[in-house]
Amino acid sequence: MGTRVEPEEVRVNRYHRVRTPGPRTRSERRTAERRAAEATARRAELAAQPPHVRRRRRLLRWSWLPAAVVLGFATHLLVVNVVYAQGRAAWDAGEDQDAIDVFDRQRSVVPVEQWKADFNAGTAYLRAERTARALDALDQALVGVPDAHRCAVQTNRALALEGEQANLVEMAQRSLDEAEEILAAQVARDAGEPYDEELVEPPYDDADPYVEELRWAQYLLDSAADQAALRIEALADPACTPPPSAGGGGGGGEDEQDEQDARDEARGQAQQQVRELGELAQDVGETATAAEQGGSAPSPAPGSGTDPAPAPAPQDAEAQRQAELAERNEQANGGGAGADPGAGDAPGGGSTGGGTQPGQGGTAPGGRRW
Repeated sequence: MGTRVEPEEVRVNRYHRVRTPGPRTRSERRTAERRAAEATARRAELAAQPPHVRRRRRLLRWSWLPAAVVLGFATHLLVVNVVYAQGRAAWDAGEDQDAIDVFDRQRSVVPVEQWKADFNAGTAYLRAERTARALDALDQALVGVPDAHRCAVQTNRALALEGEQANLVEMAQRSLDEAEEILAAQVARDAGEPYDEELVEPPYDDADPYVEELRWAQYLLDSAADQAALRIEALADPACTPPPSAGGGGGGGEDEQDEQDARDEARGQAQQQVRELGELAQDVGETATAAEQGGSAPSPAPGSGTDPAPAPAPQDAEAQRQAELAERNEQANGGGAGADPGAGDAPGGGSTGGGTQPGQGGTAPGGRRW
């Protein structure tokens, strides 16, 4: 005898009627009824529970979210520590480019205290004498650095500004030397003597190469004066001024006072360079203007053949910065003794000295991992 087939049931949807077949056998219908009864019993059981039990069950259901967040953050910190260790190892080995690559990668993976990653990268660029990139990173570090470590960033930033100023002065000197050669070629051409035609060739239509070279030198000198002015602001940052002691005297000990005296001296030199670079840029501009007006034969470019400003040569400036770094590292005690990188400008040390050291890890005495 065959199984009896139940008629189809009509189930109404909110939006349209849908004809779906119901349970076709007795066993299927009993299974559906049993499942419906179990669901009703579960709802009744939940409704009968006290409110605090239901609240606890809801909290348990959502507890996976904060646990996942904590786990992700812990994993991220582990990755950051590994990246920092790689950069620090490259720094200690003197591999500047490798340190730059690692610290640049650290800047992209650190979600908190971003200024530390920027400071590490800027310090690595500074030691590699890539002052423009160092300034970009240190300017970013200055945005979010806390006041306790602001002086460390400003110290390295002042060194980067000094290096960039020296680079601009050197470029201006080369431009003034080129202008002098162009002028000599123009005079020889007018006198019918042999001359280098490439020197007097206009860079573009109706342009005087001598004037253009002077204008470019003027721009470089003005830019160098701007770098010196920014260096004055960095050296005069209130965060680098020792607080007054309880006895009414100056703050800090003899080492801090020596650092403050050196900072004041450097600021005075920067102020003098701002004046002299500005005056030289003005003289070069006036010479260019006189040549443009087509008066008498143009006079030699001001400063051509001589040092256009008291700023030291790049190698001398670098030697001076390294000497200052070594002296400040000897005075610093918080980041490890001797030449241990991390002392000086590395936040986490016991004192905030100068120098161009990246942030120090938590394994060295007095430091902490960045």
